[in-house]
Amino acid sequence: MRDGEWYLGYYTYDHFPGAALHFGPEDTGIYCLTEPTVAFADPEVADAALPGEDGVRLGRDYQRSAAVTFELGVDTVDTPAYRHARQPTAAGRRVGDFEASSGWASRGKWQDNLDGVDMLRQVWRADSIRLKPSRIAWLVHRTGGRTRRLYGRPRKFDVAHSRLTRQGYTPIAATFTAIDDRFYSETERSEEMWVHDLLAHLPRPGRPGGTPRPPSTRPRAMLLNEGSVATYPVIQIEGPAKNPLVEVGGLWTVQLSLTLSQWESVTIDPRPWRRTVTRTSATGAESSVADRLTRASPRLADMVLPPGLWPVRISHTKLSPTSTVGPRVKVLWRSAYTWW
Repeated sequence: MRDGEWYLGYYTYDHFPGAALHFGPEDTGIYCLTEPTVAFADPEVADAALPGEDGVRLGRDYQRSAAVTFELGVDTVDTPAYRHARQPTAAGRRVGDFEASSGWASRGKWQDNLDGVDMLRQVWRADSIRLKPSRIAWLVHRTGGRTRRLYGRPRKFDVAHSRLTRQGYTPIAATFTAIDDRFYSETERSEEMWVHDLLAHLPRPGRPGGTPRPPSTRPRAMLLNEGSVATYPVIQIEGPAKNPLVEVGGLWTVQLSLTLSQWESVTIDPRPWRRTVTRTSATGAESSVADRLTRASPRLADMVLPPGLWPVRISHTKLSPTSTVGPRVKVLWRSAYTWW
């Protein structure tokens, strides 16, 4: 991405196309008329009056979401360097994908502009994600040489009827509402740990084998959140394992009261748009095992990784007194910031 460029994307679901819309600079054909506005919702406070005296008792404050408002121009007056695909034309194509101008046939400024507004409205309507609460979009922006993203959904969309539409230009006002007020790094980090990983070199049934790794033990690692605000790490635990435990630097310890066979795994996802604990069988079937978290485990909302460098370790109960195998754990996270 280039400085000043924006990207709105989401996955394909239920036969509806996903989105891959680049906009902002003039050569995209959908450019920003003004600098977008980022508005943060007022904190939700729990202040209470002190009976019989001055002042208030300060309660717990909660930060809510952020919203980005765009003033856009859909411009087909001249032929930009790129046009956007109106519909998916091949496997994997999403609405808003760039398409070389040589493969795009103009139908005239007026018709091209109407098609451009229709395409932009289709992307903002977000049919593939808006009917399920766990489905999200990401709004990515590059500025000052760094790229960060918000998670949420496109929402408000207003078209200003203009006499200039006949000439190939229509102004649009659109809003993207984020799930929270965190700006996440575009780079996803990961760390792996394993205990007596003697089976790592064996191929999984029905799947190509991975890169062999010498049998060893690596029960500890370090997690670095380079940002300025806490983020949410996703924990993937692969069997064989019994009662696997993951401890993050004295902050919190999460443990599952269950036994995973080889090729089975559990994903603990505390991110606000997921908040799930899912077991995946060897055949790929998924089921919730949130009830198998031990009482000592924190609430998913409290499983955060503050800024800084934090040690993480894993442990488990042996499958048998002579067992030499154990879990393999992968932690994934994005550093989080308070601004682009």
